[in-house]
Amino acid sequence: MKPSWMTYGVLKDLSRSDLLAMLKDHGFEGVEFRTDANHGHGVEAWIDEAERKQVVADCAGTGIRIVSVATGNRYHDPDAGDLRKHIEETKVRMDLAADLGAPRVRVFGNNFPEGVPRERTIAQVAGALRELCDYGTQRGVKPSLELHGEFDWQACRAVAEQVDHENFGLIWNSVPQDVVDGSVRKALDTVWFWLDHVHMHDLAGQGYPYRELFRLLHEKGYEGYMSAEAERGADRGVGDLWMFVAYYSDLFRAYVDLARA
Repeated sequence: MKPSWMTYGVLKDLSRSDLLAMLKDHGFEGVEFRTDANHGHGVEAWIDEAERKQVVADCAGTGIRIVSVATGNRYHDPDAGDLRKHIEETKVRMDLAADLGAPRVRVFGNNFPEGVPRERTIAQVAGALRELCDYGTQRGVKPSLELHGEFDWQACRAVAEQVDHENFGLIWNSVPQDVVDGSVRKALDTVWFWLDHVHMHDLAGQGYPYRELFRLLHEKGYEGYMSAEAERGADRGVGDLWMFVAYYSDLFRAYVDLARA
């Protein structure tokens, strides 16, 4: 289990140099750049070849691996034009990921539109992802579907079974929907075959069994990256960012140590 950071949230306004320095200071090994959200790092689909090479050089210079390009693209909308728009936007971001050496792009289901049979939406999302899996095979990038919104572990398994493609992954999102009878075991076992990345949120918060999650991941032999996606509302400030990231790093390592004990 290796710590990485998703830029969505408390570090979104940092410049790329400050972001990478912060992560290096605290022992993070990877970074997940959120695109299309005007983040300070400036990693966007429209940057040219020279800037893409500079992003790679900046990350290599700090020893931080680019583990994902996180998009907001989703494939649930029944409008054919909207669906095609999101598919084509994803391909452009897969090209960006390929140029950066990132192995995946994060994508969504995300909802079940009212009045549309659930099975039809699942089939539509799976069809979009099969097309993207084929495209990504040529570029060395996989579309990874996050367990997000109404697409919980059960829905994502249904999608994954229909996609049926080796160039496909699921991203665990550490949300309350994962918890069944106080445990995440059932949900994790259900999607484990496809799981290739993990998102974490407030490790110090109550209500989510992170200790169990880390233990189960360790038992299953998970050796991938786990991205911090830490948010704070206006009523819950972070104080000093350096200290916030330091505490997050220490909590992550404490959970890893407990899992291995």
